[in-house]
Amino acid sequence: MNDEPRTPPEDDPATVEELFADLVEVTGDDETARREARDVKHLLVEAADRGLIDSGVRRLDVRDVAEAFVGSVIFASPLLVEDGIFDIGQYLLEFTPAGVPVFLLANTCFVFLMTYALVEWTGRDRDELTNLLGVVPARVMMTLVVSFVVAAVLMTVWGRVDGWTSPVEALARINVIWTVGSLGAALGDILSENNPPPTLLVPEQLSGTDLSESDAPTSDARPDAVRELTDAELLDALHREFDDLESAVSGSADRREVDRIRTEATAAPFDDLLGGRIQKYTTRDVAESFVGSIFFAIPFLVEDGVFEIATFFLSFRLGVFPVYFIVNAAFVLLMILALVYWAGPQEVQVYRPILGIVPRRMVGIALVSFLTAAALMTMWGRVDGWQDPVVALARISVVWTVASFGAALGDILPGESSGADLSEDLRTLGDSPRRDDDSD
Repeated sequence: MNDEPRTPPEDDPATVEELFADLVEVTGDDETARREARDVKHLLVEAADRGLIDSGVRRLDVRDVAEAFVGSVIFASPLLVEDGIFDIGQYLLEFTPAGVPVFLLANTCFVFLMTYALVEWTGRDRDELTNLLGVVPARVMMTLVVSFVVAAVLMTVWGRVDGWTSPVEALARINVIWTVGSLGAALGDILSENNPPPTLLVPEQLSGTDLSESDAPTSDARPDAVRELTDAELLDALHREFDDLESAVSGSADRREVDRIRTEATAAPFDDLLGGRIQKYTTRDVAESFVGSIFFAIPFLVEDGVFEIATFFLSFRLGVFPVYFIVNAAFVLLMILALVYWAGPQEVQVYRPILGIVPRRMVGIALVSFLTAAALMTMWGRVDGWQDPVVALARISVVWTVASFGAALGDILPGESSGADLSEDLRTLGDSPRRDDDSD
């Protein structure tokens, strides 16, 4: 224990591991304070098990594999009856310089990127406990492998690969279904994390810290009375135990630190129960928009009705301007604005608008969803190789309409993302060369 001022809490909610580490620091070697802190930790473990307080780590287990399996089956099955997968699979093999199927490899890389973005970049920042070769998160590889196996088995059993008479064509068709299946597998795993985990093995999760086993009680060590508390009673109990801990520590600085830990520990449950506002726009929001746009866009990529709608968009012109095309683009921007700021499921504030007027989040969602739709339509051969750019843009705009809804919902539904605001990241990036010049 010491009287030095401590760093104030960050904007992001504290994780249970951070709270444990703070409690160890503030109690030091004082046995009375450590005993009171142990009671607080029992309550924190219970709150974490109920999902009221976030954990900073994730553990991969068999349940995650089962959830990924179910998610991939649910997402992949509807596309098995679509003949469009044959056309797309054939297109993935059309461009083969030096015998290398470029579009097939590009789509495979896209699946890897999409899965990684969905698993690692969306929502709260949490560390994986298991990484393959120390780099690749095991959860990402599990999602990719499970979804590919599901796609291959379903396509084979349903007779959509012609008995593997041409393995390359079979793999191309499976690759199309795999794109959708991997999205479902990742969502099946992630969305289930809204449910409280069955146990929280804090000592293992905090390996490498100074916490002893007595400092970090497991879920199994909690008194039965703690398990029987309602959420509201649990919060009241936390306040009472923090009062006892504050009385047990010595020094005004330690008491202030206990009060800070109390604020962080109880703010997270209150935020979950009562909701909060979204203000920051971070790189994680961009990733969530990317994933959401894919989720909504992919079902339309195999529908030929997209071509008919695009033709209609270009059928009526005033001079050189396609009226319906322009009206649809304006409609998309209006819907993004309404969904995010006016009628959405979260309270979103306009923060640091472009030129003081244009909301950054609206621009980001529109750009991310449009670029995603354009990339998917191009990679899956739905724009005829951009032979007619106007027609290609019209087709993309059809898919963009739907993708923008997914991008908006993907951004705001998880709540405010962790991390620094995008403007701060850009400012830091811009300051780096200047600092390098100063050092020279």
